[in-house]
Amino acid sequence: MIEFEKPFFLLCIIGILPACAVTLYRIKKLKESYAAAGEIHAIIRTLRIRTALWSIGWLFLSIAAAVPLWGTKQTTVVKHGNAVIFAVDISRSMTVADITPNRLEFAKRYVSFLIERLPETACGLVTIKGLGTLAVPLSFNHQSVLTAAETLSPFNATSAGSNLEHGLRVALEAFPENRLTGKTVVLCTDGGETIGSVPRILPRYRQENVQLIIIGFGTETGGTLSILNEKHESVVQKSVLEESILKRYAEQALNGSFYISAADLGSAQKVLQSLTEGDAESEKIRYVQKPVRRTFECTAMALLFFCLGLCAGGIRAKKI
Repeated sequence: MIEFEKPFFLLCIIGILPACAVTLYRIKKLKESYAAAGEIHAIIRTLRIRTALWSIGWLFLSIAAAVPLWGTKQTTVVKHGNAVIFAVDISRSMTVADITPNRLEFAKRYVSFLIERLPETACGLVTIKGLGTLAVPLSFNHQSVLTAAETLSPFNATSAGSNLEHGLRVALEAFPENRLTGKTVVLCTDGGETIGSVPRILPRYRQENVQLIIIGFGTETGGTLSILNEKHESVVQKSVLEESILKRYAEQALNGSFYISAADLGSAQKVLQSLTEGDAESEKIRYVQKPVRRTFECTAMALLFFCLGLCAGGIRAKKI
């Protein structure tokens, strides 16, 4: 079965139709204008042959652009020991602009940066607003995780507040039951928690040997945001990065857990280094079957038919 990485380019095949229509129109005009010429039939035959050959060439070129996949080959890949769940706080406080452009936008770029540099590590995504939600389960297909990360917004969930405890619980339950080591949860938050209590879930992290990396977004100076109080009146509330609290959570989690501020120079590299170290025992070379790209073969066929079309026209021109 043939599949395509970029099937949109197959639409280029439609370009053959107007090209053939123009050629047929030219042939009709030639017949009307040079009906008495001795070589007109040979010229028309040459035009038809060249059009057919170039159409086939264009067909192969369009298929090559769509990156056809058929057949398989065995390749070796290194699967790192770590499986990583990114738990991102998307509550209203993450929209404060005390860092550029704001906390949540910075978090989205930060998470995407890390995922793009973990090509052979299983990744998943949990969103936290009110309760935690598993947005993308653990997978080696990172495109779905990246797409979900790019669309993170407080409007993705209707629940109010932030329950970091529940988000960490959902992240913990996203790991397969038979996976005993190499589990990491990366929590991206400003530390604001309106319901729940993170210390209640930390014993399970210690027991199940899960590393917790907490990345703080925001500043201790903080910023303000407008919220509705119990009387449905708009009030201004100050939101700061709860750095001391987040550091304490990381210390209590053990298992190599740590806290780092996203604004610190080189923080992403430090996190990335921890994630790529993985678990030495579970890092193995594995053999997998991957589909074979046939772009070269299709491009070569396209070039062949284009050359044949040129030769057909050249040979006929010499004879005339």
